[in-house]
Amino acid sequence: MASPVQKAFCVLEFNKCHSVITMQRRFRQRYNQEPPNANNIRRWHRMFEETGCLCKGKTSGRPRVSAENVERFRRTYERSPRKSTYEGSRELQMPQKTVWRVLRKRLKMKPYVIQLVQQLKQEDYGKRMNYATFMQESMVDETMADRLIFSDESTFHIIGKVNQYNSRI
Repeated sequence: MASPVQKAFCVLEFNKCHSVITMQRRFRQRYNQEPPNANNIRRWHRMFEETGCLCKGKTSGRPRVSAENVERFRRTYERSPRKSTYEGSRELQMPQKTVWRVLRKRLKMKPYVIQLVQQLKQEDYGKRMNYATFMQESMVDETMADRLIFSDESTFHIIGKVNQYNSRI
């Protein structure tokens, strides 16, 4: 990447000699490094003639989401907060990534999953103790460990990976 001084040198030398090859040769002699390619030199020269500056122009960047659209998002998700971002993108006719960004950054909404949890009752403690004792006594039998299967909501793939998206430890 050429520095602003090197870019100015390229533009001035190219303006003098009107030859990219000659300008590149002079650049090598002066800076003792590889010169910029011909397309860059011509682009810098054209930009300098048009604008009088070698500064980078302002880029358009990502288009902003208007306040009206943000309000549409808010109304849509207030009506049905369990709606996925994919459903919302179809309904609002906006990209899914835009829906996600607006919900997270502009509306400060966070995804959540409701998990059902049961409260332990007094009789459950005795049952848990009985089960733990039974399992401990069963482990004395060496074949018991081979017959045990513990499972959760993981998906096991053939290649050995485990999808732990729904797992809790």
